[in-house]
Amino acid sequence: MERSLLQRILLLIFLCGAIPVSGDAQQRPQALFDEANKLLSSGQNMEAVQRYQQLENQQNLSGALFLNLGIAYQRVDSLGKAKYYYLKSSQFEETATRAEQMLDYINKQFSHQSAILPKLPWDVATHWLQDNIGARTLLGAGLILFNMGILFFIARWFIRGLPRAVKTISFTIVGLAVAIMATAFYTQYVSNRYSVAVMVTEDAPVAETPREDASLVSQAFEGYTFTVDHKRSNAQPEWSYVRMSNGLYGWIPTKEIMIL
Repeated sequence: MERSLLQRILLLIFLCGAIPVSGDAQQRPQALFDEANKLLSSGQNMEAVQRYQQLENQQNLSGALFLNLGIAYQRVDSLGKAKYYYLKSSQFEETATRAEQMLDYINKQFSHQSAILPKLPWDVATHWLQDNIGARTLLGAGLILFNMGILFFIARWFIRGLPRAVKTISFTIVGLAVAIMATAFYTQYVSNRYSVAVMVTEDAPVAETPREDASLVSQAFEGYTFTVDHKRSNAQPEWSYVRMSNGLYGWIPTKEIMIL
């Protein structure tokens, strides 16, 4: 009986002691980030990458994390991955300026440069809305305007003496609201269907069909950027259907790219 009680006490002590150990196994984010920064400063770049990626895997994401990952990969001459992380860092306000500077520098280091077609005005507008406003904000603004338009229209039934222009104004507001909500849905659709990707290996074929023996559309090199069509790619998990920056479309092995 006493032995059984002793075993339970020892088990309880063990469990209590295991809790902080488990917590230490996933180190506190700031401590892990500081450790990675020290490794990066001392030139232990791949060791720093491992620590930074632990934070990334734990979803402790920040612009500084991605910026430092880019610097670490640049130092080990993995320029494609460096570009990928600089692009991710540029999405954070606090590191956007520095990340853009690093991108300008690193884009000049690639031995192969891809032709870049200018984006269509509608695509530019859609990406600007995604980055600066967001589909949810647009939808909310559209709903508010729609309700305002309906209220103006109904007000004519209850408030006599309102000018006839109120009816026109109400229809104008409702029309504008519908246009804004349609833009919100389209922006969300584009955001879900398409993503930017970066080539992170030295070279890879862009093929007409998702097969290794397919005819080539083009040859891609490290640092090339693509627009990935997730809807078309879903049926081929080992391949991604992409639009190249020069306007060509084709299939590329998914293992060759990193998708933002």
